[in-house]
Amino acid sequence: MENADAVTEIAGVMKKAGLVWLSWNGGRPAPAWFATVDGQYVVLADAAGSAEQPLPGLATAGMAQVVVPAKPATNRLASWTATVRRLEPGTDEWTAAAQVLRTERLNAAGLATQLDRWQTEADILVLEPTGEITETPGRYDATPRAEAPIPTSATTRGKAPITLHRPIRRRPKLS
Repeated sequence: MENADAVTEIAGVMKKAGLVWLSWNGGRPAPAWFATVDGQYVVLADAAGSAEQPLPGLATAGMAQVVVPAKPATNRLASWTATVRRLEPGTDEWTAAAQVLRTERLNAAGLATQLDRWQTEADILVLEPTGEITETPGRYDATPRAEAPIPTSATTRGKAPITLHRPIRRRPKLS
């Protein structure tokens, strides 16, 4: 596929996505919300352990695999390869990307200081398509993607609580 055709196809699938799954350096895929700024795809990556989107190591990865989920999100719509480029805080390009990301950031805390925090605690990264589309409808990688859950201290709850207004099953009386 020619690079211009690939970029057009990627733009078409990215319009349908609210988030993407990113994997880099052979790591586990991570969900990431993104914004389109002047035809470029930008993500905000937590750099200092703040409350933003944790994507550790993405800023220095150089390359990433982008998986665009279909709706419902149980399927993949497409997958493509991107180069990762960090925007330098304070530049016009960084400011433009930050303004768009700010408007698309859901449930943001501390809006008054958000851009200042991003300059010191986060990286704004551009995902630039390389022109390599690895999966499209009808052409998917058959590799199983099931993985063990990430270890956690969380536990499952015990017996479900009694719910009001639920019919009680009674055993029939034996005569």
